[in-house]
Parts: sequence; structure tokens; C-alpha cells
Amino acid sequence: MGKLKFLGAAIALTFSSTTFAYENVSPTDAYELAKSDPNTVILDVRSRYEWGFVGHPSYNPKTSEGAELDGKVVNISYQVVSGEEMVPNQFFIEDVKKMLETNPNLKFITMCRSGSRSAAAATALETAGIAVSNMSEGFEGGKDASGYRTVNGWKNAGLPYTAACDGNGYARYKFEINKEGKMIPAQAFWSK
Repeated sequence: MGKLKFLGAAIALTFSSTTFAYENVSPTDAYELAKSDPNTVILDVRSRYEWGFVGHPSYNPKTSEGAELDGKVVNISYQVVSGEEMVPNQFFIEDVKKMLETNPNLKFITMCRSGSRSAAAATALETAGIAVSNMSEGFEGGKDASGYRTVNGWKNAGLPYTAACDGNGYARYKFEINKEGKMIPAQAFWSK
């Protein structure tokens, strides 16, 4: 009888677990999708500090690469700093839905440091009925044998990014919304 209960419980768990349909994409695929599809946006779910200090996919005015990413990358943190810990951003889904009010055809590719947080964000978005893919390798990628993030990811693929920061975790840009409803840098504050 014990084996039957165990088998029944295993079958119930199998059929009650939710399978998510979001697709995992590489950083290179995410870059190509963002460039080629006007409705695809890279949604960086890292903290504002990671966005500013570590960097993010973007036009890099120092190398003149990535201009095609203008308006295609946005930061909405999936988790926020509270005291000394990271806690869920209670406004995450609401903030993403606000973007859909402007363009209901938007498709998001979630991105974080290495792909774990963005997978959780993709699951939350998909549960809310929002079209999403996940950049499985993240911005910085996986760790090598020495513990450094050199294995894969956006930066290690040589894709355009900037780490411009104002010291408070924000990029050194003032942004404006263009006629198509996309966020674009209005003015860069680069010190030479």
C-alpha cells in the first residue's frame, strides 16, 4: 500500500507542476532579435547598481558600437535592495505592464548577471501572460575554474555595452521617449 501511495503522489506532482514555455536564447541571439525585431526589448532585471557599475547592453559612445540598441534595453529590477538583502520588487510585473500600455506587441528577453535571476523573472512574466524569452548566459556569464566570469555571457561574447555610471547606480544619460515610444539617450555626460 505504501508503494501505491508514493506512486500516486509522484503522478499527482508530475501533472500538477507547471511547465513554462519561454525560450532560452544566447546573448548573440538576443542581440540579433533586438536589432531585427522592432518589438523586442532586452529587459535587464538586475539591480540599478549592477546596471550602472557593471554595465549593460547599450550604445557605447567610446567605441561607437551598439547604436542599434538605442531604445531596445531597459532596466526594471526583479529584486531590489532592502537593508542588507535583496527582496522581490513588488512592482516588477506592474512596471512591465506599463510598457505594454504604450506598445502591446512588445516581447521581452530577460537578462541578469548569469541567467538565474532572469529565469525567475521570465517565469513571473510568463505567469502574468507576458511574452518573454530568457538570455540564459546573462550579461557577465558563468565562472571559469578560477571563479572569474569569463566563460560566456553578453560581455564575453564581445557584444556592445557601456558601464557609464553617475556613482549612484544610474547610467550617465538623460533619457527621452522618441516618436515610436522607445527610450533613447537624450544627452550623454562623459568626462574626457
